[in-house]
Amino acid sequence: MNALVDGMGRAVALAVAVAAGTAFVLVRVGAPWLWAVVIALPVGGLALLATRLPRATDVVWAQQPPTLSTATSVQASTLASRLAEAAVDQDRFVVRVQPRLRRLAEARLRQVHGIHDIHHPQAREALGADLHRLLTDPKAPLPEPSKLADLLENL
Repeated sequence: MNALVDGMGRAVALAVAVAAGTAFVLVRVGAPWLWAVVIALPVGGLALLATRLPRATDVVWAQQPPTLSTATSVQASTLASRLAEAAVDQDRFVVRVQPRLRRLAEARLRQVHGIHDIHHPQAREALGADLHRLLTDPKAPLPEPSKLADLLENL
């Protein structure tokens, strides 16, 4: 606390010295003393402000913020933007989203059911008719988000 008062005292002393020096120079140049004081006061105020601002070399004792950007959040953000684009443009769904969902479903079918082809009749039974159509039909529209979440939950 004493160091804070001492630091503030030094800052005020420096600001007064700068203001007095500015007023002296202005009077020596030929400005009326009243105008010299009026101009010197804001200069002194700026000097006080400059001495109280933290410097780049000062240690900041704030806690490190938690990292918000992880690989999972970036992937989720990318997926959300692609799904938003696909909801508006059918071609984007067919080219960007459907093949990725199809590969995911094929991998899941291989792991769980031992089925290697999504066009196999057992794949349709395992996935369900709606999800199978979404993954294989190029004209299948992207369902609303809650329906899509239900379909993907079945994977």
